[in-house]
Formats: sequence, structure tokens, C-alpha cells
Amino acid sequence: MEENEQFFAKALQKAISIVETVDEQYRDAAFPIILQALVNSSQVAIVNEAPSGTINQQVVGELRLSPNTSVNEFFHIASPDTHPGRFVCAAYYLLHTGKAEQFTVADILDIYGKLRRPKPKNPADVINQCIRKVHIIDASNVTGKQKSWVITPEGERYVEELLSGNSANIKSAS
Repeated sequence: MEENEQFFAKALQKAISIVETVDEQYRDAAFPIILQALVNSSQVAIVNEAPSGTINQQVVGELRLSPNTSVNEFFHIASPDTHPGRFVCAAYYLLHTGKAEQFTVADILDIYGKLRRPKPKNPADVINQCIRKVHIIDASNVTGKQKSWVITPEGERYVEELLSGNSANIKSAS
């Protein structure tokens, strides 16, 4: 039993040191993900012996979405079950894959097409629901002639909670 306690103590210390390198706004969401990755990793001993800078960069990099992550894979992991949830997840996907910092309704509906999901009957109402929940806000400028929005830190936390709550799906998608 003492060996297990030492293992978890080392994993906890390592997770804390890694989380300290993450932007403050993401620390609360990153900690359980990093700790889970360290505990599940068969290479925890290697992590504890390696120089901290190399591991920190590696783990932090794994938390970001790759530009090659497919929208279907991302939505399979996040599994939003409402239109507002899908809109916020789409905004998160666009931002974190580097495709767009601002988005329009057309961008979101394009993602619905890629997902082969029925589009909402009233997208403007869905946008308003997301605004009321403070998951998205108006962008500072207009893209073309269409209104643009951006995801808020609260919206990012919402999606990260979906992602961390569905960590079992992450294992099956890998």
C-alpha cells in the first residue's frame, strides 16, 4: 500500500509542477486531465526522472487540439447534447485548432454539415442562448457583412468540462 501512496504522491507533485506552466485561466481544467494522464501513463517513472521542462512542454502540448483533429472526432469526445452546447463546442474547435478566432453563424452551420447533424430551426435563438449563458460574446469587428462572435473563457471552461467528463470516450477514440 505504501508503494501506491508514493506513486500517487509523485504523480500529484508532477501534475502540480506541470499545471504551474499552463496559463492561469486553464489551470483548473488542466489539473485533473494532467493528473489522470500521469496516473494512467505506464511511463510515470520516466516522467519523474526526466528534466521537467521537456515533460511540461510535451504534456501541455497534448492538451491543445491538433490542427489535424477532425471535427467528428472532437464532437465524439465532447458529446454536446443541445444546440447551444454544439455551438459552443464548434467555437472552441475553431479557436483551438487555429481555424478561426472569430466565427459566424455560417461557420457553425458548416460544422453541422460536416457532422451530418440536423441544423437548428432558429440559429439566431441558439446564439442568443449562448450569449445569455456567457459562453460567447460579440466580436469586436464584423467579418464581411456577417456578425461575428468569439468564445468566452466561461465557454471554454464549459467545453473543457464536457471533455474531461467524457474522458472514457477519449480512450476509445485513441
